[in-house]
Amino acid sequence: MYAPPGSNAPGGRRRRAGTSLPKQPERSLVSALPGALSITALCTALAEPAWLRVHGGTCPRQELGVADVLGYIDPKLLDDYCVNPQTILLLRVIAAFCFLGILCSLTAFLLDVFGPKHPALKITRRYAFAHILTVLQCATVIGFCYWASELILSLQQQHKKYHGSLIYVTFAISFYLVAGAGGASILATAANLLRHYPTEEEEQALELLSEMEDSSETFPADYDIANQFQPPPAYTP
Repeated sequence: MYAPPGSNAPGGRRRRAGTSLPKQPERSLVSALPGALSITALCTALAEPAWLRVHGGTCPRQELGVADVLGYIDPKLLDDYCVNPQTILLLRVIAAFCFLGILCSLTAFLLDVFGPKHPALKITRRYAFAHILTVLQCATVIGFCYWASELILSLQQQHKKYHGSLIYVTFAISFYLVAGAGGASILATAANLLRHYPTEEEEQALELLSEMEDSSETFPADYDIANQFQPPPAYTP
Protein backbone atom coordinates (compact mmCIF):
# COMPACT_ATOMS: atom_id res chain seq x y z
CA MET A 1 0.00 0.00 0.00
CA TYR A 2 1.40 3.37 -1.03
CA ALA A 3 1.24 6.43 1.10
CA PRO A 4 -0.07 9.52 -0.66
CA PRO A 5 2.39 12.34 -1.27
CA GLY A 6 2.81 14.71 1.65
CA SER A 7 1.44 12.23 4.18
CA ASN A 8 2.97 12.13 7.64
CA ALA A 9 3.04 8.36 8.01
CA PRO A 10 5.51 7.18 10.63
CA GLY A 11 8.85 6.39 9.08
CA GLY A 12 7.72 7.79 5.73
CA ARG A 13 9.79 10.98 5.94
CA ARG A 14 13.52 11.16 5.85
CA ARG A 15 15.32 12.97 8.67
CA ARG A 16 15.48 16.58 7.68
CA ALA A 17 18.73 18.39 7.26
CA GLY A 18 19.65 20.32 10.37
CA THR A 19 18.30 17.64 12.72
CA SER A 20 21.49 15.62 12.66
CA LEU A 21 22.22 12.83 15.04
CA PRO A 22 24.05 14.00 18.12
CA LYS A 23 27.77 13.50 17.74
CA GLN A 24 29.47 11.92 20.72
CA PRO A 25 33.08 13.09 20.90
CA GLU A 26 34.92 11.28 23.63
CA ARG A 27 35.99 14.43 25.39
CA SER A 28 36.61 14.01 29.09
CA LEU A 29 36.46 17.37 30.81
CA VAL A 30 36.31 15.60 34.17
CA SER A 31 39.84 14.29 33.66
CA ALA A 32 41.02 17.37 31.78
CA LEU A 33 40.57 19.58 34.84
CA PRO A 34 42.95 17.58 37.10
CA GLY A 35 45.30 17.37 34.12
CA ALA A 36 45.40 21.17 33.89
CA LEU A 37 46.09 21.36 37.62
CA SER A 38 48.95 18.89 37.21
CA ILE A 39 50.53 20.98 34.43
CA THR A 40 50.22 24.14 36.49
CA ALA A 41 51.73 22.53 39.59
CA LEU A 42 54.71 21.10 37.70
CA CYS A 43 55.45 24.38 35.93
CA THR A 44 55.22 26.26 39.22
CA ALA A 45 57.52 23.75 40.91
CA LEU A 46 60.17 24.31 38.25
CA ALA A 47 59.90 28.07 38.54
CA GLU A 48 59.91 28.03 42.34
CA PRO A 49 63.51 28.05 43.71
CA ALA A 50 62.63 26.37 47.02
CA TRP A 51 62.91 22.58 46.84
CA LEU A 52 64.93 21.79 49.98
CA ARG A 53 65.46 23.78 53.18
CA VAL A 54 68.78 23.46 54.98
CA HIS A 55 68.98 24.15 58.71
CA GLY A 56 72.38 24.33 60.40
CA GLY A 57 75.74 23.57 58.82
CA THR A 58 78.09 25.91 57.02
CA CYS A 59 75.83 26.57 54.02
CA PRO A 60 74.56 30.16 54.19
CA ARG A 61 71.66 29.34 51.87
CA GLN A 62 68.45 28.31 53.57
CA GLU A 63 66.77 27.05 50.39
CA LEU A 64 68.12 25.04 47.47
CA GLY A 65 66.45 24.01 44.24
CA VAL A 66 66.85 23.00 40.62
CA ALA A 67 67.19 26.65 39.55
CA ASP A 68 70.57 26.73 41.31
CA VAL A 69 72.04 24.03 39.05
CA LEU A 70 70.49 24.88 35.66
CA GLY A 71 72.90 26.90 33.59
CA TYR A 72 75.42 28.88 35.59
CA ILE A 73 76.32 27.45 38.99
CA ASP A 74 77.48 29.82 41.69
CA PRO A 75 80.93 28.65 42.88
CA LYS A 76 79.98 29.62 46.44
CA LEU A 77 77.55 26.71 46.53
CA LEU A 78 80.48 24.33 46.26
CA ASP A 79 82.86 26.40 48.40
CA ASP A 80 80.32 26.66 51.24
CA TYR A 81 79.53 22.93 51.04
CA CYS A 82 75.91 23.55 50.12
CA VAL A 83 76.07 20.98 47.33
CA ASN A 84 78.55 18.60 45.78
CA PRO A 85 78.86 17.31 42.19
CA GLN A 86 76.61 14.33 42.93
CA THR A 87 73.88 16.58 44.36
CA ILE A 88 74.12 18.85 41.32
CA LEU A 89 73.61 15.85 39.05
CA LEU A 90 70.59 14.72 41.06
CA LEU A 91 68.97 18.15 40.92
CA ARG A 92 69.46 18.25 37.16
CA VAL A 93 67.87 14.81 36.85
CA ILE A 94 64.95 16.10 38.91
CA ALA A 95 64.54 19.01 36.50
CA ALA A 96 64.63 16.63 33.51
CA PHE A 97 61.89 14.42 34.98
CA CYS A 98 59.80 17.53 35.71
CA PHE A 99 60.01 18.51 32.04
CA LEU A 100 59.00 14.98 31.04
CA GLY A 101 56.08 15.13 33.47
CA ILE A 102 54.92 18.43 31.97
CA LEU A 103 55.11 16.93 28.47
CA CYS A 104 53.14 13.82 29.45
CA SER A 105 50.54 15.83 31.36
CA LEU A 106 50.12 18.29 28.48
CA THR A 107 49.64 15.40 26.05
CA ALA A 108 47.01 13.85 28.30
CA PHE A 109 45.24 17.21 28.69
CA LEU A 110 45.02 17.74 24.91
CA LEU A 111 43.71 14.21 24.38
CA ASP A 112 41.02 14.74 27.03
CA VAL A 113 39.96 18.11 25.62
CA PHE A 114 39.82 17.26 21.91
CA GLY A 115 38.96 13.54 22.08
CA PRO A 116 40.50 12.43 18.76
CA LYS A 117 39.00 9.40 17.01
CA HIS A 118 42.27 7.90 15.78
CA PRO A 119 42.46 4.34 17.17
CA ALA A 120 45.91 4.75 18.75
CA LEU A 121 45.06 8.10 20.32
CA LYS A 122 41.68 6.79 21.46
CA ILE A 123 43.27 3.85 23.26
CA THR A 124 45.89 6.14 24.79
CA ARG A 125 43.14 8.40 26.13
CA ARG A 126 40.78 5.68 27.33
CA TYR A 127 43.45 3.85 29.31
CA ALA A 128 45.04 7.10 30.54
CA PHE A 129 48.56 6.11 29.52
CA ALA A 130 49.79 9.73 29.51
CA HIS A 131 48.32 10.40 32.97
CA ILE A 132 49.91 7.23 34.31
CA LEU A 133 53.28 8.30 32.92
CA THR A 134 52.84 11.66 34.66
CA VAL A 135 52.24 9.88 37.96
CA LEU A 136 55.40 7.83 37.45
CA GLN A 137 57.41 10.96 36.63
CA CYS A 138 56.18 12.68 39.78
CA ALA A 139 56.97 9.61 41.90
CA THR A 140 60.47 9.52 40.40
CA VAL A 141 60.99 13.21 41.21
CA ILE A 142 59.90 12.61 44.80
CA GLY A 143 62.34 9.72 45.13
CA PHE A 144 65.25 11.75 43.76
CA CYS A 145 64.33 14.65 46.07
CA TYR A 146 64.62 12.35 49.05
CA TRP A 147 67.97 11.07 47.78
CA ALA A 148 69.24 14.64 47.29
CA SER A 149 68.10 15.62 50.78
CA GLU A 150 70.04 12.72 52.28
CA LEU A 151 73.19 13.72 50.39
CA ILE A 152 72.89 17.35 51.48
CA LEU A 153 72.26 16.28 55.06
CA SER A 154 75.36 14.08 55.03
CA LEU A 155 77.40 16.92 53.52
CA GLN A 156 76.26 19.38 56.17
CA GLN A 157 76.99 16.95 58.98
CA GLN A 158 80.54 16.61 57.72
CA HIS A 159 81.02 20.38 57.80
CA LYS A 160 79.29 21.62 60.92
CA LYS A 161 79.49 25.29 61.76
CA TYR A 162 79.59 24.56 65.48
CA HIS A 163 80.24 21.37 67.35
CA GLY A 164 76.94 19.86 68.41
CA SER A 165 74.88 21.97 65.96
CA LEU A 166 71.49 20.53 65.06
CA ILE A 167 71.43 19.93 61.32
CA TYR A 168 68.41 18.79 59.33
CA VAL A 169 67.03 19.11 55.80
CA THR A 170 63.33 19.48 55.04
CA PHE A 171 61.27 19.63 51.88
CA ALA A 172 60.04 22.99 50.56
CA ILE A 173 57.09 24.13 48.46
CA SER A 174 58.22 22.68 45.11
CA PHE A 175 58.37 19.18 46.56
CA TYR A 176 54.74 19.40 47.67
CA LEU A 177 53.71 20.89 44.34
CA VAL A 178 55.13 17.84 42.57
CA ALA A 179 53.32 15.58 45.01
CA GLY A 180 50.10 17.48 44.33
CA ALA A 181 50.63 17.15 40.57
CA GLY A 182 50.96 13.40 41.00
CA GLY A 183 47.76 13.29 43.03
CA ALA A 184 45.90 15.30 40.37
CA SER A 185 47.13 12.91 37.69
CA ILE A 186 45.85 9.98 39.75
CA LEU A 187 42.39 11.58 39.83
CA ALA A 188 42.54 12.14 36.06
CA THR A 189 43.54 8.50 35.56
CA ALA A 190 40.62 7.31 37.68
CA ALA A 191 38.21 9.56 35.75
CA ASN A 192 39.30 8.03 32.45
CA LEU A 193 39.37 4.42 33.59
CA LEU A 194 36.01 4.56 35.38
CA ARG A 195 34.19 6.24 32.52
CA HIS A 196 31.80 4.10 30.49
CA TYR A 197 32.74 3.90 26.82
CA PRO A 198 30.62 2.47 23.99
CA THR A 199 31.44 -1.03 22.81
CA GLU A 200 32.77 -1.74 19.34
CA GLU A 201 29.31 -2.76 18.13
CA GLU A 202 27.79 0.45 19.49
CA GLU A 203 30.50 2.51 17.79
CA GLN A 204 29.80 0.79 14.47
CA ALA A 205 26.09 1.46 14.87
CA LEU A 206 26.75 5.12 15.63
CA GLU A 207 29.01 5.43 12.59
CA LEU A 208 26.35 3.82 10.39
CA LEU A 209 23.65 6.18 11.68
CA SER A 210 26.00 9.12 11.12
CA GLU A 211 26.61 8.03 7.51
CA MET A 212 22.86 7.67 6.94
CA GLU A 213 22.33 11.13 8.38
CA ASP A 214 25.02 12.60 6.14
CA SER A 215 23.45 11.01 3.06
CA SER A 216 20.00 12.33 3.98
CA GLU A 217 21.30 15.89 4.00
CA THR A 218 21.62 15.78 0.19
CA PHE A 219 17.81 16.03 -0.11
CA PRO A 220 15.81 19.22 0.47
CA ALA A 221 14.57 19.87 3.97
CA ASP A 222 10.94 19.25 3.01
CA TYR A 223 11.63 16.20 0.88
CA ASP A 224 9.43 13.21 1.66
CA ILE A 225 10.61 9.70 1.00
CA ALA A 226 7.15 8.84 -0.33
CA ASN A 227 7.75 11.22 -3.25
CA GLN A 228 10.05 8.61 -4.74
CA PHE A 229 7.13 6.26 -5.30
CA GLN A 230 4.10 7.38 -7.26
CA PRO A 231 0.94 5.23 -7.14
CA PRO A 232 0.05 3.36 -10.34
CA PRO A 233 -2.59 4.86 -12.61
CA ALA A 234 -6.19 4.05 -11.89
CA TYR A 235 -7.45 0.80 -13.41
CA THR A 236 -9.73 1.28 -16.41
CA PRO A 237 -11.62 -1.78 -17.78
